[in-house]
Amino acid sequence: MFFITITNYTTNFKKKIINSIFYCVKKKFFFLKIKKKHYYYFINIKQIIFLLIFFNNWKKFFFKNNLILISFIKYNIISNIDGIFKLYLISRKYIKNNILNLNKIFNYLTNLIWTSIGFFDVKDFYKFKLNNFKIIIESIDKIPFLIKYIIPNNIRISNTNRVRLGAYISNGVTIMSEGYVNFNTFIGKNCMIEGRVSSGVYISNNTDIGGSSSIMGTLSGGGNNIISIGNNCLLGANSGIGISLGDNCIIEAGLYITSGIKISLILKKKKIIIKAQFLSFLNNLIFYRNSINGKIECCKNNLNLTKINNFLHLN
Repeated sequence: MFFITITNYTTNFKKKIINSIFYCVKKKFFFLKIKKKHYYYFINIKQIIFLLIFFNNWKKFFFKNNLILISFIKYNIISNIDGIFKLYLISRKYIKNNILNLNKIFNYLTNLIWTSIGFFDVKDFYKFKLNNFKIIIESIDKIPFLIKYIIPNNIRISNTNRVRLGAYISNGVTIMSEGYVNFNTFIGKNCMIEGRVSSGVYISNNTDIGGSSSIMGTLSGGGNNIISIGNNCLLGANSGIGISLGDNCIIEAGLYITSGIKISLILKKKKIIIKAQFLSFLNNLIFYRNSINGKIECCKNNLNLTKINNFLHLN
């Protein structure tokens, strides 16, 4: 499967393409027979007009520096705009996280200076005469903020520079100022994010990620292990997980659960010592540290978080 788009690209002083805006994204362009893995074609004005008519898309369009980009979801990234386009597809909700091939994405993305008046190549920045402009440098990074490409609806983001392009954010989500959402992540409906959501993480609906909490991702020690969190879960402040959670689970504040930690599982008034990884994806569990002996324990969660979540997550 592949996606096709018309792009309007920008080059640096050496005529190298450093970034692009995407128009008319289509999936499975049926009459094209593609033999190679990736293509991009430079197109002229007549071809652009034909494609705009075909796509029935007459948004504000620049008839300069245009090309057609075709990107296959399972193949490796081959260029800067191919990498940015794949992140764009996730944030535009064409496709969910962990489906696109994003291997070695940082090898191809260009490090840019993102400012209040646009973006610049790092090597070209001082060649521009910007003395008369009030300019704020927002970041120097290969991946831009989400809002540089998309202004989402029905979502609250307290600090927009903490959400990167490539994050799939559903309706009703609230991201507070200390929340951080990396690329290639999925946030379900009506979630409250006050902690760190690392790359590769999948979070279902009505879940609270408490202040300064952390979820281990594929780029932060998780490797190929994809962490997912079920519906109606709660990660307390300063907590963290390296295992997946089912529905209606709670992690006590300040407690970090990794896959190798041994946990005392309370089952029918008996305690069983078990590694945390064997509790992944199980529903209705609460993890806490015994304040007397310091051991980590787990038992069935009989609390009802539905009313609390509905109240907190009104967007």
